[in-house]
Amino acid sequence: MVRDYTMSTVCSGHRAVLACLVIGTFAISLSNVIIGHLAYNLSSLYQPEEFNRGLSTFERITNLDGEIIYDGEYISHILDGELPFPVNNNLKRLKFRPGSLPLSSAQSLQKCYINSTRYGNQIPDKTVMLASVSDTHKLIYRNIPKSSSSTARHAMKDFFDGNDRRVKHDELELAVHQLDYALISFVRDPLNRFYSSFDESFFRLGPWMGSGPIVADKPRVKKWYFENKYKVEKYPYLYEGLPTIGHFRKVYCPPDELSISPLACNDVPSIENGTLAHRFERFVRDYDGREPFDVHMNLQVSNLVWGVTGNPLPVTKLYNATEADKGWLDIAHEKGVHIPDGQLTHGRRITRRFNVSKVSDATKRKICRLMALDYCCLNFELPEVCRTADDDEAVFCALDKIPKREGDKIDIFDELVIQQWNF
Repeated sequence: MVRDYTMSTVCSGHRAVLACLVIGTFAISLSNVIIGHLAYNLSSLYQPEEFNRGLSTFERITNLDGEIIYDGEYISHILDGELPFPVNNNLKRLKFRPGSLPLSSAQSLQKCYINSTRYGNQIPDKTVMLASVSDTHKLIYRNIPKSSSSTARHAMKDFFDGNDRRVKHDELELAVHQLDYALISFVRDPLNRFYSSFDESFFRLGPWMGSGPIVADKPRVKKWYFENKYKVEKYPYLYEGLPTIGHFRKVYCPPDELSISPLACNDVPSIENGTLAHRFERFVRDYDGREPFDVHMNLQVSNLVWGVTGNPLPVTKLYNATEADKGWLDIAHEKGVHIPDGQLTHGRRITRRFNVSKVSDATKRKICRLMALDYCCLNFELPEVCRTADDDEAVFCALDKIPKREGDKIDIFDELVIQQWNF
């Protein structure tokens, strides 16, 4: 006969019962330890940075004025719906660091929200989007000034049969989501781009655009200048002592090069001794980021959203503008297009006119704050000078709850979006 060894059988008898009680107690205690250990390890994966001891000393700083800084991976899990938004957060906002999300710039952009009222002056296209479109290769390039845009437009025209056109919202959504078009663009570090943007804008709004040799045969440029020069009149110090292009060039161009040709000044390092850099710093101190005096100074993300709603464009991929040639070669490979060696040099490569080495750390930190939305929505890491800023100068991002947007309609339910922490 085969015995049925159940617990009641084994634990029959007084001694056996006592032994079973001891064994049972030990088993329960051991299971509690194991479960507790597992729970601790699992929860530590999704805690704010203060609990993650593997991070650097700077990254473990988690409490600024009583506010917790959350780990980027934790934020991404909430965005993906894998973790709930903390119910004990009465402000409906979670703070995290720029560049900490395990997402690409294009993925981060899709979670971004830009207030089209607050940033209305920065959004160039309200109801339509200017883009370069290649129907042959099902490729759409969205232009962002000072982010390798000249090279990109030449590449689209010369190698991808692209043409500039204005695209409506519905047309773009249809092309990307149903017709298998790819929507691409190029982005770059916001601080370095701001230098280039100001340099270009300073030249475009200079008094030499109102009269003189540059506009002698360019009536449309001259007309544009007079229609827009009011935007720099609030910064009268910018062009003091620089009434003509000749006065301006003498500030930054080596005399030997200037004597050969003014165009030679574009290819050599600036000799600017701080005169222009000082004006730049003064401008940054006065500038609030709301009303750029030229389109080149718009935020990058303002070129990647619809002007009416602030919703992001359905971008397929964002490439690094500092490696534009590599990006276009990768695109060409994907589309089966051959680009001959050395043929991606059509873009304007002009030496920066003001001396960036003369710019103070305080000015750089102010620029990072002005460009916070770009850093957060495009998931760029802050440059070192901005990462080590004091509390009142620090740049952070926010995971916010806002009313859900469906086209022009606003729903009562919350939507999670990325924004800058301070406005």
